[in-house]
Amino acid sequence: MNKKLMLSFTLNNIELKGTFFVNETYSQKHAHMIHSHQNVLEILYVYSGKGRYLVGNREYAVNSGDFIICNAGILHGEAPFQQHNMQTYCCALSGIDIKGLPPNCLINYSHKPIFSSKETSKRLHQLMPVLHELYMTSANIVSHYLAISILLLVYEEIVTQKENGNMEYEQKKENLVRKITEFIDEHYKESIKLENISHSLHISPSQLSHVFKHETGLSPIQYIIHRRIGEAQSLLMETHLLIREIEESLGFGSSVHFSAIFKKYVGISPKDYRIHFKKNK
Repeated sequence: MNKKLMLSFTLNNIELKGTFFVNETYSQKHAHMIHSHQNVLEILYVYSGKGRYLVGNREYAVNSGDFIICNAGILHGEAPFQQHNMQTYCCALSGIDIKGLPPNCLINYSHKPIFSSKETSKRLHQLMPVLHELYMTSANIVSHYLAISILLLVYEEIVTQKENGNMEYEQKKENLVRKITEFIDEHYKESIKLENISHSLHISPSQLSHVFKHETGLSPIQYIIHRRIGEAQSLLMETHLLIREIEESLGFGSSVHFSAIFKKYVGISPKDYRIHFKKNK
């Protein structure tokens, strides 16, 4: 931005709560679960690779150079059922109080939390590793002010995109994907076809599939399978339902098909999955 950035919040109370670098090695050593922080904002930068990241109630396709806003209290984390091939840096902050937003939030909860900008991404690509190294070696005043600088860079980009109308354009796609997701979440146990969703939302099947795949990294059919597998995992861990009953309730059609799909995505059979988690309770 050429003009002076007008801040709608004070920098006096901002604290750097931590930095993280996540790669394949880190993921192998740590359980990387979907999580949230009640009083902390996280700015996550995709340093390399691509994949899917879950924020709130849906997954987003993310690529190298994207940065992700995880407001306080919002569930987030790497989406399940994917091989890890991303390297990400994360900066966790508290004490942010922007007028019109809840504490420790940079955007409205309804807005798309994924941003990409050539110039801002270039700067984050340089600064995020430096911040992490400084914080890990000596959490001092230098890392504190560098974290605030990163926050201001990201905030400036959000303001710029809002003023240019980019956020409004992205919001239209976001609203459509949320409607698709809500329809699937309500009907995923049934036999859903692409035509059912498109007819309900008054959009062509080809356009629906293209937008959903581009925004989430999954086809609508793949998302249905993920929802069914996720629900199956919960039922296997938390109930005493027979595996046959779980398979029937989720619309898999046959036990052989259910077992094959479950093993493909989770890595072990439904039976072994239940035994493992019952044993480790």
